[in-house]
Amino acid sequence: MPSILLQIAFAIIFIWSIIMLVQDFKIARKVWMNVLLHASVAVVSLHFFLSFYTM
Repeated sequence: MPSILLQIAFAIIFIWSIIMLVQDFKIARKVWMNVLLHASVAVVSLHFFLSFYTM
């Protein structure tokens, strides 16, 4: 049960960071630290989400 909750949490974090990344790119004057932050959160959460399937 806890592993399912972790997978759901990582999926939610990934989806949220992608949404925020898209919103960051819609802004005319970009704050690159926010873009990098949301991109790195997406990559890390995707890595942890996919690592559950290789165990």
